[in-house]
Amino acid sequence: MTVTDPTRALAGRRELALLEVPSVRRMADVLAARCREPSWVRALVAGLDRFQSLSGIADLEALLAAARADPAVADRSLAGFARALHGQPDAAVAGLAMAPKVWFRLGGVPVAWRPLPASVHARELPAAGSDGADRVVLLSLIGSGLLRAELLRVRLGDLGSLDGHARIVPDLEAEPLAVRFEQRRGRIAERITFLSFQARRAILEDLDRRRRAGLGTGPGALLVAERSAVAAARRRSGALIRAGSTLNVDMCRKTGEFFRTWGMPGSRFVPPAAGVDGGEDP
Repeated sequence: MTVTDPTRALAGRRELALLEVPSVRRMADVLAARCREPSWVRALVAGLDRFQSLSGIADLEALLAAARADPAVADRSLAGFARALHGQPDAAVAGLAMAPKVWFRLGGVPVAWRPLPASVHARELPAAGSDGADRVVLLSLIGSGLLRAELLRVRLGDLGSLDGHARIVPDLEAEPLAVRFEQRRGRIAERITFLSFQARRAILEDLDRRRRAGLGTGPGALLVAERSAVAAARRRSGALIRAGSTLNVDMCRKTGEFFRTWGMPGSRFVPPAAGVDGGEDP
């Protein structure tokens, strides 16, 4: 199994200094061993740095020791972090809170993995003409590093929170929602990754739909139960890519037209004549 070196993953970044903190180093080492994407090391160490600075925490090791003695300390620190992020969208709060939640769990503190309070709801991906299953496919692939074939093998029992060794604790309500999957490209290995806040929301909505329809939602049920959703997700993905490409081309064209009309910045600047707008001193 290829293991990412956390020091190399954070090379040139200010957060590299946090690896000197033993609990942060352990978190980075565990993530490097369990996650395929080195981006999770970078994102979560940087998120922990943000948690420390916005919460005014002077000593992470002291906080972790206090939380081990009384887990309520961890919950209070997360609540304070949410207050510091007041006014930010729920998706942004969830993304930033992921780092301290992972750090607490890997540090032996059974902190709750549930969404922190947020006053603003992020805009959802439009679901017009969709039963929700294709949104699960599309959003689960974005940012997670999962391949489509890997996603299609994931079962509901593979979703949840993490224990102290980064093993999955089945929990469909977990936030962040961690995923256990099998890597078959190269050396076969069991890996973990995390789904976005939007993907978690889409999954919960789809599971509610499946329960109402009398479909199976037990631990052995596939996350993507309807393979037709894959084709729908590919069509939607293609539409999004085409829309982005069209917008990019249009912006480039408009920028070119502007410079053809007005010239390069400063090309039409005419310096004021002497004595104008105050002129020279007498």
